[in-house]
Amino acid sequence: MNKTLKLTAMLLLLSASANAAGKKADADFAVATVNGGKIMLSDVQNVKAANPQIAPLPLNAIYEPLLDNLIDLTVVADAAKKEKLQDSAEFKKMMKDVERQLLARLYLEQQAKKLQTKDKLKEMYEQYKRNNPPQEEMSAAHILLKTEKEAKDVIKQLEKGADFADLANKLSENKGLEGGDLGYFTRELMVPEFSEAVFRMKEGEISKTPVKTQFGYHVIKAGPRRLTEVPSFEEMEKELAQTQASEAVEEVVKGLRKDAKIVKTPVKFDAQGNIVK
Repeated sequence: MNKTLKLTAMLLLLSASANAAGKKADADFAVATVNGGKIMLSDVQNVKAANPQIAPLPLNAIYEPLLDNLIDLTVVADAAKKEKLQDSAEFKKMMKDVERQLLARLYLEQQAKKLQTKDKLKEMYEQYKRNNPPQEEMSAAHILLKTEKEAKDVIKQLEKGADFADLANKLSENKGLEGGDLGYFTRELMVPEFSEAVFRMKEGEISKTPVKTQFGYHVIKAGPRRLTEVPSFEEMEKELAQTQASEAVEEVVKGLRKDAKIVKTPVKFDAQGNIVK
């Protein structure tokens, strides 16, 4: 990933966090006080919303740990203020770094919003549909055996009227599939030998000879076919907006770098990766 893309990824992440933090609770109120200072419900909600790993969880499931973390953060910050760390050179440098990141994030976020329109998103959606036409999907069930002899024996049992799903549950090496059901899949999702065999079959047909793949020997029962459905614009709008924002940010950064006066100071490294002065 080049430097521009790294910057883009970082700033988009910061943007997502900032957007989450900017959403206020409908009915905000203090949920704790620490040394007289209030921790609001919105503070807890913002921390949750800014963390992609916990954002989908219900608030009640993680409320107490989040509140305790905010209390811990507050008491430590209060202790730091008592020791005047906010006046230290180290803190001021850190604040400059944070300020630079937040200013860059806010600028790029605003530029991306200016460049984003419904018409552009719909144009991207139409391009997506052209690039992703409906594909044929096949459904099937299979019984996976270790040897060709075992597979041929299963085929004989099926020819005598044995139930496919029952044999799959009892004999298949792939135990995780109820009745051997593989669901729907496109040609590319299966190994070539399997796809070549199954897509030649008709619905309800059972393979007359075992199909050998890297996984073993398959006895296949073909299911219905269908065409994949292209997601609607409404279903894809959020994803398209994120893609468009990312592209817009990259273009903005490229333009700014082009117009800026940038001078790099050469730096030499030794064999151990240390800077040579």
